[in-house]
Amino acid sequence: MSFWSYCAPLRLTLSMLDFCVVYFMTLLGRCALFSLPVLGMILLLRKTAFKNSTFAKGAVWAALAPVLFLGRLSVYYNGSRLYLPLLLWQSWCSGYWWLRYGYLAGIVVSLALQIRRRGRLRRMLRGMTASLIDGQKVYLCALTVSPFTAGLLSPKIVLPALARYQLDPEELRTVLLHERTHIRLGHLWFFLLWDILCALLWVNPLLRMSTRKLKEDMEQICDTVTIQRRGGDALAYGGVILKSMALLRDTAAYIPVSFAGESDFSDAKRRMERVRDYRPYSKRGVRVLWASAACLLLLAMLAIHGVSLPRYTNLRGFTVLHVSEDVRFTTVYESETEEPPLTLSGDAAEVDCAAFRALLPEDAPRDGYYYILWGGFMKMPGIGGALNSIWVDVNTEGSIASVEFQDINDQFYVKLAKLI
Repeated sequence: MSFWSYCAPLRLTLSMLDFCVVYFMTLLGRCALFSLPVLGMILLLRKTAFKNSTFAKGAVWAALAPVLFLGRLSVYYNGSRLYLPLLLWQSWCSGYWWLRYGYLAGIVVSLALQIRRRGRLRRMLRGMTASLIDGQKVYLCALTVSPFTAGLLSPKIVLPALARYQLDPEELRTVLLHERTHIRLGHLWFFLLWDILCALLWVNPLLRMSTRKLKEDMEQICDTVTIQRRGGDALAYGGVILKSMALLRDTAAYIPVSFAGESDFSDAKRRMERVRDYRPYSKRGVRVLWASAACLLLLAMLAIHGVSLPRYTNLRGFTVLHVSEDVRFTTVYESETEEPPLTLSGDAAEVDCAAFRALLPEDAPRDGYYYILWGGFMKMPGIGGALNSIWVDVNTEGSIASVEFQDINDQFYVKLAKLI
């Protein structure tokens, strides 16, 4: 075998990888554009309609989840000028390698920074001493960090060593209850999903800038739940927060979820005002609220799926191309409904020459070769796809011509392209 024959699998693999980059960067670019109005709606609702509803204000952030599935809407291809920017983005991603790989590089860098940050936190946890406080395993940190929780499958609560000695037992129980509430409510998972969303849609910097607002709403939910679980004494709870803040001098670690990690006075002031305004809530009402939000989210996802393009579309009909001696391709016949005049038999395609010649126009050239293209698929209009093809000599004598043939649908890369 020649050198180029050995390189063929490599070229095919690189081509497949490039197709994946074009396809997914096109989808993510569209999603990033849609995230702008959705994020604006969320920020507006939390300041207006949901301003005084702690749990609704937190639930509205879930509206960003469906954004990641808006890249394949069929309406983009209805010819309306409204969607021209989305089609231009698709064209740019397909035509400019530096644009699609630049977007991919941004995702890789964002994820790498997050992994590095979480890795530093894991290494810091390994160097801490574990202790049992009020029946809870706690990791004591020599740094003056805010109490926080880290870890997904096996969450760990971290306290500054000073807190063990400067907070009384009841105050320590309150701090630990707050951190356990974060774990119980799944906030650690929410922040992981948020980090992934910000990385995938990094071209919208407003997402990352809104992390502070998201954290603020999650903290308000956790404070409200903790206060109610501790008997509803908001004054005593606020005192524990203030005392915990007084212990802080320097925040040296990345703290994903914390008890008293406000970065400035205005954050602390707003939090204390929210604690002051605490009102008891109905557990049943909160369950109904979250169930309703989950149903709305599910309905939105189903609606998006219903108006989106399928993963791929099988192409019907066939096309006949003429190839001249100077390798110029000319379409001489095309049908979107008819079947090509051939039958498949094992590794060969048998062409009905009489039926094939009857398709050709009278002025069609009678030299060179003709190609029949059929039985393919299209990933998305303008992106991805393949067709079966065979060549036919129009001057072939006899009624049947047998041509070697391999169905593209049996190829690994085609199956993979259809799957993604």
